[in-house]
This record gives sequence, structure tokens and C-alpha cells, in this order.
Amino acid sequence: MKFTNDQHKIWESLLEHQLPNVQKFACREFLSGLESIELPQTQIPSLEFLNSKITPKTGWSIRRTKTRYIDSIPWYQHFVRKEFVVTDFLRSWEEFEFTHEPDMFHDIFGHLPFHMISEYTELIELFAPAFLCATKQQQEDIKRLAWFSYEFGLIRQEGEIKVFGTGLLSSIGEIAQVTSGKTSILPFTTENVLKRNKAIYTFNKELFVFESIEALKRELRKYFDSILKAGQSKIQSSEKIVDRQMKLS
Repeated sequence: MKFTNDQHKIWESLLEHQLPNVQKFACREFLSGLESIELPQTQIPSLEFLNSKITPKTGWSIRRTKTRYIDSIPWYQHFVRKEFVVTDFLRSWEEFEFTHEPDMFHDIFGHLPFHMISEYTELIELFAPAFLCATKQQQEDIKRLAWFSYEFGLIRQEGEIKVFGTGLLSSIGEIAQVTSGKTSILPFTTENVLKRNKAIYTFNKELFVFESIEALKRELRKYFDSILKAGQSKIQSSEKIVDRQMKLS
């Protein structure tokens, strides 16, 4: 994939503006992954470069798409295969500080440093099995849990609230909103999260903090386990029906 000189300049400028923010406010897992992945600063990294860094570390691979926004079902189908899909779309200069759509900078800078960390990939691997056997309402709930955890979550480390969510880490405007105290911060529980709506076109007015990645996993499993149990029962029932049909034919 070839990018224009202007796109490379946007990438370089985004990095230049956001690196000081994440060095100050990001959680330690992101900073560790960012150091390991060694993203080039003056040009958009190639797919080959990204896979050479990530796949040996966690077994995930990176794919590119021309689609600006992937629907949730194919998104999580890729997750099952340990594939993270990066869009070719990059924000314009006019959207420099805030874009309501995930773009290449969000995908690469926000997400991929975390994909160098196995504790993190184990977290996001919890989502796909539950989502793909959930009801439509449960899928909406899981989208909300994803939004307020790995996209816009906060984590407490050494007594301080640090930025965990990839949507915050890749947004100059949104990280400033949160770190300046303009956002209400509540404890992350599934009950709390499922009462709130996502803010797609504006900054989030409320966000949620968890005490550790392990604590977040435990909270998510409380909700996911019942979905997985019901989903497994559906699969087993379907298999029995197919077996009976085969015997009758």
C-alpha cells in the first residue's frame, strides 16, 4: 500500500503531538509496547514491518482494509483468528485533534503497541467468543463494554489514574479532555457501564476506571460466562438436531 507525502506528514505530526501526552498519561503496558514496537516517526509503517514486530510476540497478525469502518461481526471474526484489521483511511488536517471514525493512526498507534503485550491480547481475546454467540441485545451490551474498556477505559497504577483506552491514546483532543479533569470517572463494573451510552461524535462525559487488567478480565468474565454457557447449549442442541436429521435421511 502506497501513501501520499501528505499522509506521511500527517502521521509524523500526529506522532509528534501525541508522544508527549502518552509518555505522561499512558499506562505502563502501552508504554512498554510502544517502546518494543518502535514505530517509525516520519512515515506510516508497512504491514510487513508491523507483522515482523507483533506476530513473534503474541501470535497476532495485522491485516489492511480499504473499509473505513468494519461491522462488529466481521471485526470479531478476525479476532477469533487473532487478526487485527487496520484501515487505510487516515484523518485529514481538519480532523487532526478529533475524528469520530477510527482511522489508521488510531488503529496503529492506539492499538498495536498493546499487541506486543500478551496480558493485553489475552484480554481482548475474551470478547470474540462471547460476541459471536450472543443475542442481538447482548451484542449491543458487549459493544458498550468494549467501548468503555479497551477503547476508552482508564486504569489505576501506583495510585494514579492512567489512560488505557486506545481511543484516548490516539486522540489529542480527547486525552486532553480527560487529563484536564473535565470527564467524570466512575468505577468499572458491568452494571455501571451498561447503563451508559457511547459518545461517538463528541467527547465522553463519563469514563470508567479499573484497578488492573486482571481485575477488568474478572469483571468481564462475570458477564461473558453466562453468554458462553447459553451459546454452548445452543450449539449442542443444533448438533443433536443435525444428528437426528442425518439418521432419518
